[in-house]
Amino acid sequence: MPVPRPSFGRFLPALLLVPFGVGLALYIGRAPLAQPLFAAAALVLFAAAFLHAEAGLVLLVASMLLSPEIPLGAAGAGGLEASRSVILRTEDLVLLLVGLGWLARMAIHKDLAAIRRSRLNAAIALYVACCVGSTLLGIEAGRVKPLVGLCYVAKYVEYFFIFFMTLNHVRTPERLQRLLGALLATAAIIVAYAWWQIPGGVRPSAPFEGTPGEPNTLGGYLVLVTAVAAAMALHAPQPVWRRVTAALALAAVPPLIVTLSRSSWLGLAAAIAALIVLSERRGRLAAATIVAGAVLFLAMPQRVEERIRYTFTPEGADAVQVGRVHLDASSSARLRSWQEALAGFERHPVFGWGITGYGFLDAQYFRVLVEIGSVGALAFATLLFGCGRLFLAARREAADPLHRALGLGLFAGFAGLLAHAIGTNTFLLIRIMEPFWMFTALAAASLALPAAGAPRAVPAARLAA
Repeated sequence: MPVPRPSFGRFLPALLLVPFGVGLALYIGRAPLAQPLFAAAALVLFAAAFLHAEAGLVLLVASMLLSPEIPLGAAGAGGLEASRSVILRTEDLVLLLVGLGWLARMAIHKDLAAIRRSRLNAAIALYVACCVGSTLLGIEAGRVKPLVGLCYVAKYVEYFFIFFMTLNHVRTPERLQRLLGALLATAAIIVAYAWWQIPGGVRPSAPFEGTPGEPNTLGGYLVLVTAVAAAMALHAPQPVWRRVTAALALAAVPPLIVTLSRSSWLGLAAAIAALIVLSERRGRLAAATIVAGAVLFLAMPQRVEERIRYTFTPEGADAVQVGRVHLDASSSARLRSWQEALAGFERHPVFGWGITGYGFLDAQYFRVLVEIGSVGALAFATLLFGCGRLFLAARREAADPLHRALGLGLFAGFAGLLAHAIGTNTFLLIRIMEPFWMFTALAAASLALPAAGAPRAVPAARLAA
């Protein structure tokens, strides 16, 4: 009987890996400790997103408001958005790795479409096209610095990438509930961190915001969280959801007030008004609002009272007067910037100056108008209208009562953000928009989901109806 010859083919892959392993070992031995640790963490995160998409999304949720900033040299110096700096966050790296894992998963599983149909797809595509087109025209005309402008456009596209990635994943009520729980758990951590800052006498802001922080951004985020939590506390079918979200809504209001952000106060009022109008249990909400308002009036912190008085305290001859009311320096400067934005819009009315081409402007609607022109403003309005329509549809048409409560809370939070955007670039701020677009994806997915425990699914065609 002939003796079989040894086959070296099976050992060839291992032999080819030997030089790679030796090189990797030499690199780890000589490189600074942080580099191999970072590479290993990145590899683990990519593998988690590739093998289990939901694990990557949960990590992304946790990093949305808990990621530090990384200034990009001369292009970015950290701090406030007003500096027009290009800031890289740890979260951006997490999103990149999760996205790469997701795309690799899509390449293997051909049945998972990268872009799932929804009611917002066309509006998102139109708005992105306007942002890209206006910015390229601004670069060509010399109004926009290419690196800064394109990085800001990439930030805007990042929000929609989160939307589509989440929408693609959420195909069962259980997945929706887990991601919703992760979003609310992250909100609870942020609220606890804000409470921790209050005794220090500073205006609360999200972690890793630098100095002096961005309390206005935290205020807008808390407006959205408070509205969602309040709606679920009123209408969620399970007692555990009602109790947890009621506690979160009550705990979020005091830090929101102490941010001293007048835009956030206005947004909270708009969100509560929307809830009272649309909720079937408006009596309870109205009573709770009256009680909370009375308590706040009796125990109003001195800083809040001074902030209100400051709004109507003119400083110098440049103070703007509205009727018989004189405004403070900050409000006066904001109103003058609106007038200047309208003058800038008249110079480039169709396609605008391009993203970052005009200069800093802390007012969402005027900024959209001056940066991407009338065409882009129309696309932006279409996108906002589509979001409101989607939330109302989830409120009325979702099969699960929990999903309908989420739709109501998102519509109220959306109304609050629309009010918040009068004096802030709300729909451009990463700390607000990333959770907003993940919430929006959950609402869009809920239209194609059955109630928890139902035997049959709702037809997927309702997503794009």
